[in-house]
Amino acid sequence: MFRQSVIIKPAIAFVLSFAALVFFLSRPGSVIPPATMSDAGGSELVMQSEANYQAVLRGEMLPQVLSDIPGRVRTFFEGKTEFPVMVPVMRECTLVGGTLNEYHGAPLAHLVYKHGDQTIYLYQACRATVMKGERIHLCPEATREIERTGWYCGTTPRGDGIVVWTKGKTICAAVAPMTGEHLMAQLADADHVGAW
Repeated sequence: MFRQSVIIKPAIAFVLSFAALVFFLSRPGSVIPPATMSDAGGSELVMQSEANYQAVLRGEMLPQVLSDIPGRVRTFFEGKTEFPVMVPVMRECTLVGGTLNEYHGAPLAHLVYKHGDQTIYLYQACRATVMKGERIHLCPEATREIERTGWYCGTTPRGDGIVVWTKGKTICAAVAPMTGEHLMAQLADADHVGAW
């Protein structure tokens, strides 16, 4: 009985903490008019990113690690992916936590941030796998733009801003209820200051 109590108490505390987090993250965001992405059709990475973002807002995608300390979240992912997981420090954002899962055997990393009352979701996968179109693929327009500039900025079919970019062996997609340009500015600033 005492063993169960030792296990149950932390589990209950985690569930209560997570319920508060879900309530905090579940506020609806505003609908953003289309930015630069003319067609997300055929881009599985974009569709997955948007679906996962909505799952985070609904409380269906639960963080496995809850922390606002980048090093702690980065440690959680160490050795679990074939690509380095990026945990950017963005000046106007607070890290919430992250989780890991697989899609057709490919490991995926997911991070959640808060920007005021808005939620920013960050999807990460193996760059080589995505750029080859293995298991997860991008539309040709996004692939060409990333190969040319390293970044792709636009709007998801639901109207959220999305930015896709690469860093080393990692490809990332960030989704938030703001314009793709505003989201890109947040991410580019983090990259510029060498925060990740």
